[in-house]
Amino acid sequence: YTAYTVDTSTALLIRPLLEDKTIEIFLGSWCGDSKREVPRMIKILQTALFDTSHLKLIFVDNSTSKYKQSPQHEEAGKLVHHVPTIIIYEHNKELGRIIESPVVSLEKDMLAILTKSSYKPNYQGIAYWHKNVKKANRLLSDERLQTIAGTIKPYCKRMSEFNAYGYVLLAQKNYTEALNVFKLNTFIFPDVAGTYDSLGEAYMDTGDKENSKKNYEKVLQLTPGDANALKMLDKLKQ
Repeated sequence: YTAYTVDTSTALLIRPLLEDKTIEIFLGSWCGDSKREVPRMIKILQTALFDTSHLKLIFVDNSTSKYKQSPQHEEAGKLVHHVPTIIIYEHNKELGRIIESPVVSLEKDMLAILTKSSYKPNYQGIAYWHKNVKKANRLLSDERLQTIAGTIKPYCKRMSEFNAYGYVLLAQKNYTEALNVFKLNTFIFPDVAGTYDSLGEAYMDTGDKENSKKNYEKVLQLTPGDANALKMLDKLKQ
């Protein structure tokens, strides 16, 4: 907070646009991105004379069973998969959000959202999936997922993007979509052992030992001697 220098010229443009707006920030005290961006955002809002009674900070969990969930589940239905997620509302309708880090800067990203300009936050691959593909009630075929992976891959920088989303879904016990997402990630990043490790874990959580075993064996093909894969394969024999 102290070290950050606010872009005051942009903050002055933001000031009148913040009238009648409310802001929710989903964050984690355990999250480095939250520790960096949220104090900066608060300083910007104070510079813009935002009424902070219209600001809500919602802390989410990092444990496996409650991953990215708040105690009162304010995140439900809001597609919170990375934090911080900063959501700006106008009359209870979402205008836009900044996810994890700004695309340009917090000030300029906010200005784009508040002026209803064309703005796309990080993780457009997940946004595409949620809007165009999401099927919570059935497993998608490998062929279908491969086609989707070809479309989504240009939007994905790291395997951790969909991986984190998959674990959010697992914590919600949304097993079908979690399996779809983890399997999709193996098609986007077929040479990354971590994608198969996570898919193996998801299959184990759903009781599908055979498919879990296949994916941990794939991990060993890519990273021979992987300690976790060996441990999980031994567990699957029991």
